[in-house]
Amino acid sequence: MTKKIEKQIKKNLNNTKNYVIALSGGVDSAVLAKIASENTEKLRSVFVRHNQEHSEDLEKAANSIAKKLKIKHKVLDSNLKLGSSETKMREVRYELLLKELKNGEILLTGHTLSDKVETFFLNLLRGTRVQGLKSIPQVIGNIERPLINISKKEILTYAKENKIEYLDDLTNFENKILRNWIRNELIPEVDARLPGNVEEKITLLINEIETIFDDNSLNFKYIKLANGYIEIPARLIENRNIKRNMYLSLISKVIGIPSFQKKDIEKIENVINTGSKTQLNNDWSCTSSNSLLIFINKKNWLQEYRNNDKNFGYFKFSFEDNVSYNNNWNAHLPIDNENIEIRSLNDGDKILIDGKENKVSEVLRNYGIRNLLKEVWPIISIGGEILWIPGVRKSDLMKKYEKNKESNILVASIEKSSFEHS
Repeated sequence: MTKKIEKQIKKNLNNTKNYVIALSGGVDSAVLAKIASENTEKLRSVFVRHNQEHSEDLEKAANSIAKKLKIKHKVLDSNLKLGSSETKMREVRYELLLKELKNGEILLTGHTLSDKVETFFLNLLRGTRVQGLKSIPQVIGNIERPLINISKKEILTYAKENKIEYLDDLTNFENKILRNWIRNELIPEVDARLPGNVEEKITLLINEIETIFDDNSLNFKYIKLANGYIEIPARLIENRNIKRNMYLSLISKVIGIPSFQKKDIEKIENVINTGSKTQLNNDWSCTSSNSLLIFINKKNWLQEYRNNDKNFGYFKFSFEDNVSYNNNWNAHLPIDNENIEIRSLNDGDKILIDGKENKVSEVLRNYGIRNLLKEVWPIISIGGEILWIPGVRKSDLMKKYEKNKESNILVASIEKSSFEHS
């Protein structure tokens, strides 16, 4: 055990760097100080006086540890009042410690693997997004945590085997503090009720989450959203791995499903492989189009057009006075015509193009718009006559309106927002 811990800490230290240990008087920082003092010469320690009930005893313990290890030591006073919260003490402590660092110095803290697991639960219970479950990083800026992959149990065993002097902070046993309750009651209760070690299980999960977020290939901006619409490149979830699970987990939350069940994932895999469509829960359906996996909620997408600036799925319509040039994304309509309707495809819909009636469904299909997208693609009509399929084709009558330079111009655009993970 001793050699394992010393080897692990030593590999995280660089003898050419200048280190400052946040020495609290407790076992974690005491073990760190002992091993660091034996493996680097450029080392000093700092104690922050919190002015709490047991602060004086902890200060004496820290002073004694530093003296025994022959480390240059300094005590930093704070303006904290008796009864200050853990959050306030942490904020003040880091502010003082970082301010104390000289140019080129690195702050070492005694956070352990157990602290990391406790922080995971703390963030989870308080409510956090997935990235918050990464918990405590080993390195952030000029702060390093050499013990972060070593459990508290291993640290205590090492301290006992090597007769390291330290003092228990009695506030760590006050379960009214949420972190202490997690440490002293929640985790032991889970371990007692379920097979395996919860710390090991959570550590594996944290490692997977860290791997995902540290991988530049995982980028949630690839997920596009609109009203009743979600898209993601199919290639991102073709392979069965943790990345796919993360993408699907986020999509399931967006569409209002706690998580995709096995049968849902099998349906999605079939869509990717066959290009078909399938019905999911919560009024959502799934299909594929142009290498994209698409989720659509018809009820959310299909909204009656009621004003001059209305979203229709990922389409946005607005009236303009003029446009630079005419194309299939804008249309000249008769002025003050109250019979303009924006709707989805109906059975038997036809549009007159080049003197010939064409089925709208066939026109859409010829432009690569199939399955679910075909069912929700906007159709513009006046008095029941279809004049325009935005982004696709215009009817003969619509072209006549353009030649007459009708000034009531309806412009269609596609607007999708990126899913940014925080």
